[in-house]
Amino acid sequence: MLIATWLIVFAIIIGLGIYTGTKIKDADQWSGADRSSTAWSIGCMLAAWQIGGISIVGAAQNGYVFGISALWYSVAGSVYFLAVAIMARVMREKMPSISISSYLENRYSTRNARLYSYIWVLFGFFYIPIQLKTIASLIQIVVPAFDAKLAMVVGLLIAAIYTGFAGMKGSEMIGKIVCIATYVLLVGFVAVHLSKMGGYSGLLQQLPAGYDRIIAGDYSVQSIIAMVFGDMFSCSAMQSVLQPVMGAKDVKAARGGCIIGFLFAAPICVVTGLIGMIGRATTDTLGDGATAFAWTIRELNSPLVAGIIFAVVTMIIAATMSTMMLASGTVLSGIYKSQINKEATSGQMLTFSRVGTVVFSICTLLPAFLMPSASLTSMFLTLIYIATGPVSFSVFAGLLWKRANARSSFWSMLVGVVVGVAWFSLGYNNTLETIYPVIFFSYLVGVVITLLTTRKEAVPAQ
Repeated sequence: MLIATWLIVFAIIIGLGIYTGTKIKDADQWSGADRSSTAWSIGCMLAAWQIGGISIVGAAQNGYVFGISALWYSVAGSVYFLAVAIMARVMREKMPSISISSYLENRYSTRNARLYSYIWVLFGFFYIPIQLKTIASLIQIVVPAFDAKLAMVVGLLIAAIYTGFAGMKGSEMIGKIVCIATYVLLVGFVAVHLSKMGGYSGLLQQLPAGYDRIIAGDYSVQSIIAMVFGDMFSCSAMQSVLQPVMGAKDVKAARGGCIIGFLFAAPICVVTGLIGMIGRATTDTLGDGATAFAWTIRELNSPLVAGIIFAVVTMIIAATMSTMMLASGTVLSGIYKSQINKEATSGQMLTFSRVGTVVFSICTLLPAFLMPSASLTSMFLTLIYIATGPVSFSVFAGLLWKRANARSSFWSMLVGVVVGVAWFSLGYNNTLETIYPVIFFSYLVGVVITLLTTRKEAVPAQ
């Protein structure tokens, strides 16, 4: 019953997305460059991107191991949506394309755009596997006969094929379905089981001491501040975040979409953290808690209800992977158009976007097989800080500072990434979060080189 329900509900949801994608006729519709998205569509797509596997499986894991402090991942980690909302007007006015690489090429130089594109592709190569780990843990619970590698293969193929066909339009449709369904189902589950346990206080009585601490586990004051600070300077400049915003039909829709995305995404880890805590109160046999969400939903629900929840959650994780795959496909298409086939037609671009996205996504299975499943949340955040934090100078300085130039942009990106990799490799992130040295050195280099070289270069028109 569990497997059948999961398959049927999941097939219906993904079928709606693919059907919507069949109406796409050109590459602009696939990527969102036709700028037709409403605030509601953008908000649900951004929320689905933010929620994903880490906010569900990762937060439940933290709830199982640490307690209610798990809530910080989404509460602190969604604030950047409000920053993007504030910046929406200037972004829409000064970024003529949905592609950050195209913006960097127009604002700075081709070399800058290529460096960003290569950084993004490498980022996606390691980002997708982290989300894949979370979707695989669900599939293994639903289909116990699948080992971890087979579950990852199935999860990736589902997300890649769906993304290739559905594009932006399908992602908008799926975002609306899964955001609403996820809250209805998971809040309902928590409410029912907290009632059975005597409320929140009753739950705490069945847990080890300290599970009620807001500051605990992976979430120290420093890490929480770093999350807000880091996301402001990293996620706010990510292709996968800005692409839906730039695809809005107007500034009002872009700003409204960011606010809706925040309202959906911010509270989710309160819910999923509680699910992990409910699981811990029920059993202490789950080790590092990586399967806490899936185990709790399976064991404390009927097969029918569990199958529906698993289908919706599997799809919201797939939607997060899809947004990243969509952004990576857009960047890869830009590389194809600018470096491989400059005369590519709209039809050729659409074909390359779809096929290239699927092929690239399949390649990410290699790091997925090698990555450990423990500490997915911290691994995920560190990757974002290293890959996207250094790009923020180029984006924000380009929008707000006329003197910023190609040299300062290029070297700020390169130095920021190198510093981030070195900081993490040497283990210094255990003392100070990686985002701080990344932002300090990338902005220092960017500002210094701008001041030293602006007079030697023409300042681009704004």
